[in-house]
Amino acid sequence: MMKVLLIGGTRFLGKHVADSFNNNHHEVTLFHRGKTSKKGLTENVHEIIGDRDLDLSSIKSESWDVVVDTCGYFPKQVRKSAEALQKEGTFYIFISSVSVYEDQSVRNITEEAQTADLIDPTITEIGEHYGALKAACEQEVLEIFGDNALIVRPGLIVGPHDYTDRFTYWPDRGTRGGEILIPDMKDPTVRFIDVRDLANWIVRMAENRENGVYQAVGGVYDFNEVVQKCMRSQEHSTIVPVAESFLLKENVGEWVELPLWISSEDYRGLDYADDTKAINKGLKFRPIEETISDTADWSLSRNLKPDDWKAGLHPDKERTLLKKWNEIVKLG
Repeated sequence: MMKVLLIGGTRFLGKHVADSFNNNHHEVTLFHRGKTSKKGLTENVHEIIGDRDLDLSSIKSESWDVVVDTCGYFPKQVRKSAEALQKEGTFYIFISSVSVYEDQSVRNITEEAQTADLIDPTITEIGEHYGALKAACEQEVLEIFGDNALIVRPGLIVGPHDYTDRFTYWPDRGTRGGEILIPDMKDPTVRFIDVRDLANWIVRMAENRENGVYQAVGGVYDFNEVVQKCMRSQEHSTIVPVAESFLLKENVGEWVELPLWISSEDYRGLDYADDTKAINKGLKFRPIEETISDTADWSLSRNLKPDDWKAGLHPDKERTLLKKWNEIVKLG
């Protein structure tokens, strides 16, 4: 049994990481600001309420076998936590991002590729500096923990409790049926990883104290097939592919209003990032049908109103766009 400290809340990845460690009989303690509830977690998961930016004394005094940092975004912040928790035998896992690379257009990119430089280390807003900030955080962890550190670089993380709706929209939309607007992408390749697969792999890596840097971007899927699998009622659902040029002209937001869509004009090589290193260390992907079904069930349980969604087309806008598009198609 390991004594595990999880830095961060339990809205999504943190919840699944905590559950996975706990299900594998490890002692889990959450250190977070209390903005997310422990509801849904196993009862014997402990909790320490605190702010990593203000006071680390409540966790610094104890010894931890494993620390998992899911919410580090600024190098000074991460360095402060790493220094406070550095003790003999402590293994530090930092959740980074595949966005750290300097050139994100490169296909089949591996962990050895050049990461982005953070020009201004005093930056206090994430925004466009997200990748460079994460890269700088990685360096802080590696400098302090060295061979006792694991850096994980996921891409899009999906599954039950994905409150961002960046993937959740499609499983939920598929249950509603009718005419479903999708972008007609020239390259329909999409990548994502089920949060439970990522969490379970992190636990195994911690148990084996596997150090180093690993990408964990997930399975490679065809977007059109993904949406097709999201349709629970094939009889009452119709997929309507719409040209990217039309969507851009109508100011439809890439990635946000139509999750998983990045227009051909904004090609991202990271959709082809190489997970071989992690797969060789046991990273496995469950059937996509399971991810879609479980995500849809969870999403439906929220009973959200259209205006409450953080991503995805509003039903009114989707109907308007489909009406315009169908008229264009009829006119030839």
